Amino acid sequence: MKKGSLSLFVCALLLGACQSSTTASSSIQITQSESITQVSTDLSDVFGNYQEVDFQTEYDEETATKIIFGDTTKIEGEGAESTDNIVSITQGGTYILSGSATNGQLKVNVSKEDSVHLIFDGVTLSNDFGPAIWIEEADQVIATLVTGTVNTFTDASEYQNQTEESKEDAVFYSQADLTINGSGTLAITGNYKNGLVSKDDLVLISGVYQIEAVKDAVVGKDMVSIYDGDYTLTTQEGDGIKANNDSESEKGYVAIEGGLMTIQAGRDGIQAETSLKIQEATLQITTASGANSTDLIDEESYKGLKAGTEVLITSGDFTVDSADDSLHTNGDIEITGGTFSLASGDDGIHADQTLTLAGGTIAITQSVEGLEAASIQLVGSDVEIVASDDGINASDGSSTSTEGAPGGFGAVNEDLIINITAGQIVVDAQGDGVDSNGNITMSGGTLIVNGTTSGGDGALDYDGTFDLTGGTLVAVGSSAMAQTVSDSSSQGTVSFYLDQKQSANQMVSLFDASNELLLAFTPIRDYQFVVISTPDLVIDQSYTLHLGGTATGDAQNGLVTDGSVADSQLTTSFTLEATVSAFNQSGEAASTQGMMGGAPGMMGGGGPGQMPNAEGQFEPGTPPNSNQ
Repeated sequence: MKKGSLSLFVCALLLGACQSSTTASSSIQITQSESITQVSTDLSDVFGNYQEVDFQTEYDEETATKIIFGDTTKIEGEGAESTDNIVSITQGGTYILSGSATNGQLKVNVSKEDSVHLIFDGVTLSNDFGPAIWIEEADQVIATLVTGTVNTFTDASEYQNQTEESKEDAVFYSQADLTINGSGTLAITGNYKNGLVSKDDLVLISGVYQIEAVKDAVVGKDMVSIYDGDYTLTTQEGDGIKANNDSESEKGYVAIEGGLMTIQAGRDGIQAETSLKIQEATLQITTASGANSTDLIDEESYKGLKAGTEVLITSGDFTVDSADDSLHTNGDIEITGGTFSLASGDDGIHADQTLTLAGGTIAITQSVEGLEAASIQLVGSDVEIVASDDGINASDGSSTSTEGAPGGFGAVNEDLIINITAGQIVVDAQGDGVDSNGNITMSGGTLIVNGTTSGGDGALDYDGTFDLTGGTLVAVGSSAMAQTVSDSSSQGTVSFYLDQKQSANQMVSLFDASNELLLAFTPIRDYQFVVISTPDLVIDQSYTLHLGGTATGDAQNGLVTDGSVADSQLTTSFTLEATVSAFNQSGEAASTQGMMGGAPGMMGGGGPGQMPNAEGQFEPGTPPNSNQ
């Protein structure tokens, strides 16, 4: 989205600096002034808050103050002083840090109007009484990681002499705005609590980050903006990346423009108090021990990507193995692009309000419920879902919902909706395949549902209506709680009650009167009820349903729409006399009013007084029909 001409601007700033240090100050100013107009234009496409100074890696070595840590710390230049390897910077300016010190510390305490540029040129500090780097006061601090250097900071397991005003709690702790850039390495070990913390804004432009912490790895209270970089973040009891300002609605956000991130978090992978926006990044996140975690603490959160108000992802590559929801927000989630592989100990993707999937490829390989939100808008993504409960669930989380009740019973919440207009959605669910405590609409795309064999769930389950006007629908599952689409649908839809359960991988296929294949589908588990809708189903035309055989053609998730079938057995012949029709295996019409989702008082799967047996089966040839 953003790395077009902006990347040229960044290269112009980094080239030669990377980090060659002899460029004259006057030429730096010329370079910056020449780039200002580009910044104001190019940064319009980024999610985070960046200034041109954040990308500044150049410095004048001749005028900079040099701090060389060692058994006795040496300072060459003005603005800093040292006492027992505790170095205090008291003036704004540029400082080059190198050398190594045990029980050393760098403190920055300058005027609120002054800025400090720290050049990390291979410096190692360990501290047994507090932070290794402590920025007490400044307008802004920029730290540049010099190319080819490793800069290592370690803190104490217990802090001494903490003040009520600061309450420092991280190896690299800043009470001012903090920016880190350059292409060197920052290695942090947080033995006390956190790794890298800014109590204001934290901007990470580039570099290699290796951070281990007992609590959180990276924290920017007001915001975290990450432009690029390579991050390996490991926490025992905290989050990988966090923005935690919960008192100002315009703050507390995380924005990521790119980079490579590997996060092993004891709690949430990335957590934003307000919004989380990501593009062009590659993320691999594990929380706790992943989707199969045990011994979790009830009061703690173990989500992969989490935000208070919104999640927006436009591109990138995401692999999440989370003990709780892989993606979660109390507000809205919108995905317009990217590739996702999600394994979750709870929901794959959860939004309290609206979930919009408008692009990209999403594979939820393990979940309790795959997609859950009040409003689910499937308008362009390719989605595959494996769920131990419901595959797709429109719910407000209310304990008074009519979930599981036959359609037409109780009040319907019209705000709960699953809307499908485009994309390919494939569901493998042990509970309900597609479940709305309100309504379902479908006008395009492809929906494939491998429903459960359980008698208490159905491939389709809705409390209001399922209005189908376009697209391709194939849903198979148990006949005990069977629902087809609503009679208000305008596209031809047919459903079948089979005499007995069909085994997994037993193909079902539909042909027109000319014996041309409309579609063939191979379910992944046993089934006894089939719903098919395609634009090729036309009123007053004749069709045949076949079972078994082998299909040739391009199979997409078990579905073939352009090919042929050999060695199948004709099972049912019928004429589509109504837009929404149902038949038994003998070809006799079955009233859709006898199914769940039909008229009130009629139990799904049986006619008046007729109930399925304990296995969800009807006596052969006696499903509900229009003559009963």
